[in-house]
Amino acid sequence: MADDNAAPGEMTRLNQFMADCMSVGALRGFKHFSVYIRSREEIVLRVLKDPDNTPRSDLVPVCSSAIYDRMDRVHASDETKHVISNARNRMERPFDVSDASLEADTEGINFLIAGYQRYRCPYVWLRTDHTSLVQLRPDEALDCDAPVELNTVNCWRNYDIRPWDVIVEIVCYALDPWPENPFALDYAYFEKLTVEERVVATGAMLEFLRRAYLRRYFCSEILLEDIKRLQHQHFHCLNALREYQQSTVFRETVSNI
Repeated sequence: MADDNAAPGEMTRLNQFMADCMSVGALRGFKHFSVYIRSREEIVLRVLKDPDNTPRSDLVPVCSSAIYDRMDRVHASDETKHVISNARNRMERPFDVSDASLEADTEGINFLIAGYQRYRCPYVWLRTDHTSLVQLRPDEALDCDAPVELNTVNCWRNYDIRPWDVIVEIVCYALDPWPENPFALDYAYFEKLTVEERVVATGAMLEFLRRAYLRRYFCSEILLEDIKRLQHQHFHCLNALREYQQSTVFRETVSNI
């Protein structure tokens, strides 16, 4: 797989590809999959076999926010107080991306997307469910260490392939039937975030969905509807946060820091 004659520009493209992978790895809130950063050259894509009946990652309480501590003194509309009060200050328990944990995972199909410098192009390895997903000829033995044959990876040297192109192909490869929108969102995830976190999370997700929409996948029209819905939620929370920041309570909190 190593190519000593690779064009110099391929290293720049590979670095950009992995930088985009890192940005996707920071996102949460997809329905059919989750992405986890394992190293600067590796991310884990976990495709959920049954997203409607699979428990999401555990949520654990963290320190409270000044907004929640002083809700009774915030001078804002009832709607704003309702939005803030319903957001729970919680965080996601880290997902174990060790090889042993991935192999023991029965609820997800795990892929390793890597951009190793020595190969000078990205590759994808299947870490679970080899017998059900890998199609072999009668005389061919199963090689769990062989990369998955994907059109997006095979075309990477000649076309502008982005991580979201690879993710679409992987999700459709792993799930039968294909989901009508591989990038469908788990809106319940965003509802569990604090208002501050939700503004950031929805803003980052909107930027990702914008990039995915511009690729004109088969799910583009559904993606556009998700963008509109998430935009409404983003600006709704942004207005709630702005109302709080303009309140007397916020100014008192800042002055005491």
